[in-house]
Amino acid sequence: MDGGDTPEALIRTSSDAPSIWVRAIADDRFRSALVDDPLRALASFDNVRVSPEQVRQLEEMTRAERLSLLTDMLRRAHVEGGAARFGSIGLDGRIGGPPRDLPPIDEP
Repeated sequence: MDGGDTPEALIRTSSDAPSIWVRAIADDRFRSALVDDPLRALASFDNVRVSPEQVRQLEEMTRAERLSLLTDMLRRAHVEGGAARFGSIGLDGRIGGPPRDLPPIDEP
């Protein structure tokens, strides 16, 4: 990092900007850039709310660790969003679980 690329220098947002995590989930180009190079991603994509501590944490992670973190976050957001819209996901993998007239899976 040169003097102009400190985490503090990269934070140029308004209070209504999406957080770094919301933007990473919603924008696949930003997510990919964040995995590859967090500082470059933040310099290239405007209006992202992020703290200096979040930038430091991402910078301290390896690319593989960032990829794993963001993949897990994306997966969790999709599962929780689907559950909020359609109901829980049953053990059998169906949205809403097995039909209510069937006995639970653990009963004979």
